[in-house]
Amino acid sequence: MSETGIKSKPIYRDLEPDPAAQTHLLAGEGAGASALVRLCQALQTQQGGSVSIDYTAGPGPDRAADLHSRLADAVRIHADREALAEVLRQALAGAGMSVRLYLAGSEPFLWTLALTARDMGMPDSAIRMQRCGPLARRVQCVHCKTTADWVERTIYQCPGCALHLMVRDHFSPRLGLYQGVCVDAEEPGVIPPAEEFEA
Repeated sequence: MSETGIKSKPIYRDLEPDPAAQTHLLAGEGAGASALVRLCQALQTQQGGSVSIDYTAGPGPDRAADLHSRLADAVRIHADREALAEVLRQALAGAGMSVRLYLAGSEPFLWTLALTARDMGMPDSAIRMQRCGPLARRVQCVHCKTTADWVERTIYQCPGCALHLMVRDHFSPRLGLYQGVCVDAEEPGVIPPAEEFEA
């Protein structure tokens, strides 16, 4: 049921250090912990610059213990995505042009924090993202504008208007989400089987 040829879907790459940066802000969720560890090891080979690491378990596996064992006390653990976003706001409040933000985690996590950074004036060119873990998506219903933060299948029921929605592959980087449209508008009650998202 997925659409083909959609060019708006984000393309994610492994996190790599930016040698021009003087400040490296690392933030991860769940399975993104392993990407943060790998990035920290790469950053250790560079000269100078400060590094901060923030992490939340999110709905995926909690890898905080693994981060602590590999990176000692350098990691700050947060209760949830919102708490981590607030720390990011504070870090970016007086940030200069040499700051880079590295994000690793689920797509909803990546875009929540990327939009937070953008709202604080950080350009998209200073934000690096690596999707790790579940393929869940953040989806907005085009009918009632309700946003669901953790949709795992191509068809779901909107928590706002209760319509059954098909998640389109079109992604809005401005909003950081996909769109869901009524799947049975032409044939009410005929709902195709839901499929898991593809990478």
